Amino acid sequence: MEETLSQILSEIKGMSTDINELRIDMNSMRTDVNTLRTDMTGIRSDVSGLHVGMSDMRTDINELKQGQARLEIGQARIQKNIIENIGTYTDRIIEHVDDKTEVLNKSVFNVEAEIERLGR
Repeated sequence: MEETLSQILSEIKGMSTDINELRIDMNSMRTDVNTLRTDMTGIRSDVSGLHVGMSDMRTDINELKQGQARLEIGQARIQKNIIENIGTYTDRIIEHVDDKTEVLNKSVFNVEAEIERLGR
């Protein structure tokens, strides 16, 4: 009987040791779970920040696209104005040259007429 009690006591001590080890493991798991929760909170915060950053980037990209469209329209207008102005200035230069040529031709004609008159 004493031997049986001793064996039961030994088993109870073994179970007590196992229970203590389980408690230690449970506490360790609780610590790990709390660490995971903290990490998840940080990750959620980071993801939220990424969403805000992405939204800001989309806004910036849309503003850049609108600015580029305005620049392209302005560039097209400038090119059109340059072509029109080159045409206008070319026409004026041609008119000026034609006027000078006409004056020169009249002067040459008058000189030739005077030479012809003097030669008679």
